[in-house]
Amino acid sequence: MGKGEIPTKILYHLADGACCTIDELASSLQLTRRQISDGACSLIFRDHAERVEKGCYQLTETGLAAVAAGDVIKSGPWRPFTGERKPYRDTFRQRLWTAMRMSPTFTAGDLIIAADRGGKDPVDNANLYIRHLKWAGYVAELPVRQRGTRLRSNGFKRFRLLRDSGPIAPVYRTTLGVVHDFNTREDVTCDKSR
Repeated sequence: MGKGEIPTKILYHLADGACCTIDELASSLQLTRRQISDGACSLIFRDHAERVEKGCYQLTETGLAAVAAGDVIKSGPWRPFTGERKPYRDTFRQRLWTAMRMSPTFTAGDLIIAADRGGKDPVDNANLYIRHLKWAGYVAELPVRQRGTRLRSNGFKRFRLLRDSGPIAPVYRTTLGVVHDFNTREDVTCDKSR
C-alpha cells in the first residue's frame, strides 16, 4: 500500500465528522495501529485532522472540505520549502568567490587559474558569474584593461570586488532575477544596465 493511500483511507473514513479511536479505525480499515498513527499524523500535518484526545482523531474544516472536493492525499512535499538551504561549499563558483576576495583587482583569467579543477567550460562559467555579481553591485569593471597577449588584442577586462559580504559565495537565482547572499541572508536585485 502506497504512502498516500493510508491517509486517504483514514480521511474518507472520518468523513462523517465523528471522532474515532485508533482501535476503531484499525478494525474497520484492516490496518495496523502503526499505519493508523502514521496516516493520522500525515493528515494532522496537512491540517485535515486533529487529535481530540489521546488516540482519538477527527476531521477539521479543511479535512471536511478536502473530502467534499474529492481530494486524494499523495506522498511527497505538500508545501514549499521555506527554510534556509545550506550551500555546498566546494564548487567552482565558491572557489571563484574566494579568489576574488583575496586579490584587489582581477581578470576572469586570473580567477580561472586559481579556481579551475578541470570542470566543464570554466571560461563561460566564470564570465557569467562575474556578470551576475556585476549586475548586483558586488563587482565593478575597471576602466583600464590589462594588456593582451596578442598583437591587436583589446586586452582583458579587469574587475574589483566592491562588496565583500563574507566567505560564502553569493548565488544568482534565475527564477527571481536576484543574487542571494548567504552571508547577509538577503536577496540583492540585479540591474542589468550595469
